[in-house]
Amino acid sequence: MKKMRTFIVFVCVYFTVASTVYAAESQTALVTDELYKDMEQLKYPKVSEVNNREMEVTINKNFHEYIKASYQELKENKKQANQHGFQADYQTAYEVKYNTTPRLSILTSNYIFSGGAHGNTIVQSLNYDIEAEKRVYLTDILTTEKQIKAVRDYVWEYAIERPDIFYPDLKKEDIKLTKDTAFYFVDDGIILVFQQYEIAPYVSGNQEIHIPAEVYEKS
Repeated sequence: MKKMRTFIVFVCVYFTVASTVYAAESQTALVTDELYKDMEQLKYPKVSEVNNREMEVTINKNFHEYIKASYQELKENKKQANQHGFQADYQTAYEVKYNTTPRLSILTSNYIFSGGAHGNTIVQSLNYDIEAEKRVYLTDILTTEKQIKAVRDYVWEYAIERPDIFYPDLKKEDIKLTKDTAFYFVDDGIILVFQQYEIAPYVSGNQEIHIPAEVYEKS
């Protein structure tokens, strides 16, 4: 009986370790929080354990450039607040949206209040393919006008079916799909992330629309 209990404990430990190792191998990077200049308002990501040292350095350099630019915006926000008499508010945040080898998607959001009725949030995506050794932009996925049109049509049809969320008079030409359009990877395609006011009113927030790979790969 004692041997049986020992065997069961061994099996449990083995599978726990095995699953931990598998999880570590299947993720692209370990992502941790950093604070720029020890400021709680300026949180940004840092990656480690990337299976490509040069890419790890490049990714962290991109994150550092992002937070340095955010810091300059924060200082400008405070300056404008002092000049125009409103309460400055600036905050960065991020979400790890996809972290499965060989891809990584991180979405940053910068909230700023600069007077008026409410603040605004700007979203930016940082997507990477470690095997390809590069940062991936939307135009690296939608490489032809035909693909862009197919995705634009898909977004428009999705939006007009939901007039309570999107602008009811949204036109196809209002849907801009460029290098800077935010998105992140999912297993079966991508998810586009639109800025506030871009295709929907402020109250609807930053709209995210899932685009199955078959929409653009067949085009």
